[in-house]
Amino acid sequence: MCKDDNTIKELIIGRRVGFYKVRGEIGCGTFSRVKLAFHALTKDKVALKILDKTRLDTQAQRLLSREISSMEFLRHPNVVLLYEVVETPSRLHLVLEYAGGGDLHNRICNEGKLSDTTSKITFAQILSAIKYMHNINIIHRDLKAENVLFTSSGCVKVADFGFSTRVSNRNKVLDTFCGSPPYAAPELFQDECYLGPPVDVWAMGVLLFFMVTGTMPFRADTMGKLRRSIIEANYIVPPWLPGPCQRLIKGILKTIPAERYAVDQILGCDWLLPVEFPWSLVAPEPTGLLEGHHRADDRLYCLPCKSAES
Repeated sequence: MCKDDNTIKELIIGRRVGFYKVRGEIGCGTFSRVKLAFHALTKDKVALKILDKTRLDTQAQRLLSREISSMEFLRHPNVVLLYEVVETPSRLHLVLEYAGGGDLHNRICNEGKLSDTTSKITFAQILSAIKYMHNINIIHRDLKAENVLFTSSGCVKVADFGFSTRVSNRNKVLDTFCGSPPYAAPELFQDECYLGPPVDVWAMGVLLFFMVTGTMPFRADTMGKLRRSIIEANYIVPPWLPGPCQRLIKGILKTIPAERYAVDQILGCDWLLPVEFPWSLVAPEPTGLLEGHHRADDRLYCLPCKSAES
């Protein structure tokens, strides 16, 4: 291929990166663009995150390093996979699993709140991903609807690990404010050290509220008002929500981290216990891209509301 004139031309004009044929743009960020690409041999679709190395300041380089470091450890059906990193003199390319079904934020904004059943199946898959991450001491710290993606078959994929961090143990305290303010836990606004898992759990509570109501629990026209609303847990659970769902939201959105539901408590809650979803929701890994990589315990993915030890 390196002697093929068309391949060389595609490399020069940016239409090819290594084995990947680059197509249209599907997203963009402050320091990156995301394009659809195809593996030239296997024909698998991938998302190619392209970063201009000359534009990365020290902070951006640190976040990118954390993102790559975290994703190298992650192998789970409900987490976007990092297949490889391709570096050129001026750019860095993260070859990521492609989820072609859009994100949760746009789906709710365009179609309204999710049904109770769809909410359960979606939330159970997010919960499965977060449990797996916490079990290997990775904290996401930027869980929000925009970072919850869907495959074309409906499988949920948690994405964007730019604010993630690996800790030596889950009781290690952190001190960096990360993520989106509407999803931020109260302790993040109080200039205190905090534990990572309860911060991700709080964000899951906000996500759950958004899924079942179509609105955010904490809304304000200024950052000061939003901060006060979150610190005081000033939100109203609609009375028309099923009782088990109301109890789950109230159990998660507790201002004191030690009183907040832990992941295993959420797994056993009344609202999730009836949930089972078929194997067809879990998309198979592309055969040509992950040779030699192994998936973690599948028991949790088939029945996400039960612990992996059950």
